[in-house]
This record gives sequence, C-alpha cells and structure tokens, in this order.
Amino acid sequence: MKLGKPLYLLFLLTTTQTLAGERAVLSCEAAHLDTNKTVPVKIVSAITKQRIATAQWPLGYPTIAINESEFSRLPELSRHFVYYHECAHLVKQLKDEAQVDCVALEMMRDQQQVSKYEMRLLVDELSTSLGLSRRWTNLLKCEAFIHSSTD
Repeated sequence: MKLGKPLYLLFLLTTTQTLAGERAVLSCEAAHLDTNKTVPVKIVSAITKQRIATAQWPLGYPTIAINESEFSRLPELSRHFVYYHECAHLVKQLKDEAQVDCVALEMMRDQQQVSKYEMRLLVDELSTSLGLSRRWTNLLKCEAFIHSSTD
C-alpha cells in the first residue's frame, strides 16, 4: 500500500530512556516553538523510506522522528551521531549540515565523553554504513575533534 505522506506511529520515549539496543542514555532538550521554554525532545518511531531520522516541530514541540528499521541497522556510534545531529537541528535551529554535524560531534564529546579515537571510528562507520562522502571526513575538521582528548 502506497501512502501519500509518512505515517507516524507515536511511540514516545522520554529522553532519559535508551533507544532500542542502546547502551548509553541519549539526552536532548530544545525550545518549544510556541512557548520558547526548554523541554525534553520527543522521539517518535516514524515510517519513512527517504530518511533515517529528521528533526521537526509538530505543534511546536521539538521532536526527532526515527525510521527504526534503518536506524537500528547502523552501528552504535553512528546511531548516536544521527540522534545528536537531529538534536543539533532542534537546539541550534541551523540549516547548514556541516555546522550541524560539528555541533552533533561536540554534543557526543560533551555528553558521552567520546574520545578522538572513537570519533575516527565514527567517520569509518558512517563511511561504511552511509557511503563514502567528504561529509564524514570533514568531521575531523570540527573543533570538537581538533580540541578533544588524544586517546
């Protein structure tokens, strides 16, 4: 059956829970568009073939919609990066993907203490999982990588 628009199933998870298969707690807070109050970002399981995840504001509420089938196929570090990439869109309200990627890497470093070595592994994982792209190697030019610990 073909649908004109993505169907969203509302399986809400709080930001203090882990996504399926995650060892780490992923946490994100962003401003509600109507009230400008900082609120926990909602996570919804969304059926869509075009994307792995997307940041959106249904009714003004910051939300990350995830294609669980595609998301779960990614290695753990890559899943965390995708999550924080969408979180960065919601928190900073940036459109530039390179800037958002760097903010996501910074969030991973600060919230999960991801080391420089793990950041290099992330670049390899993303290249393998999502295809070779200069976008992934450009992560090594981000301030979060340059100024991270050397292990």
